[in-house]
Amino acid sequence: MDTAAYLLFLAAAALLALAPGPSTLLVLSHALTGDPRRPLSLILGALLGNLVLIAVTVLGLAAVILASQTAFTVLRLVGAAYLIWLGISYWRAATTLTLPRAASALPGLRYRALALQAFLTSTTNPKGLLFYFALLPQFAPAGGSLDLLLLGGSYLALFMAALGLYALAGRSLARLVARPGVQRWKNRITGALLVGLGVSLLRAERS
Repeated sequence: MDTAAYLLFLAAAALLALAPGPSTLLVLSHALTGDPRRPLSLILGALLGNLVLIAVTVLGLAAVILASQTAFTVLRLVGAAYLIWLGISYWRAATTLTLPRAASALPGLRYRALALQAFLTSTTNPKGLLFYFALLPQFAPAGGSLDLLLLGGSYLALFMAALGLYALAGRSLARLVARPGVQRWKNRITGALLVGLGVSLLRAERS
């Protein structure tokens, strides 16, 4: 891969990483609670989810999924259903604790539940799926595993940095939204956006 193509990829990847999406919405929403362990748990889950997507791309399984109408449709429907369900859960939440009761009862389990939530969100995120499965291979025409690994790793580093920026921004604004009424509306906005992303995934077509 030549330097010019790699720099072009980095520019596109940086814009995509900074763009609002399910993972950034979740990190920002929980950073606004003022508890730093919540966004950190979400960032860890997003990291693991993106590592899975990179592995799928490098192993060539992404091309198989895109080539199969059935596989793509199933993945799209599952991802859309999860995002819509997650959005409804946030909309209905009275506070920022949008977790099952068993998970919210124990702090350690609560943070693991958030990490799992971010993992599932990352692996069903339409932005991430289309990026890894369709766009990323375009910058590695030879299909070399090392090139795909370099590109995927570069995007992941940018994405983690972007999530960190969202977490810092949310933490700095936490005191301004500490009131329960504001938190409730924050959850509703987050929920509505997640549902919208899920609906957009329902309408996505195979590349």
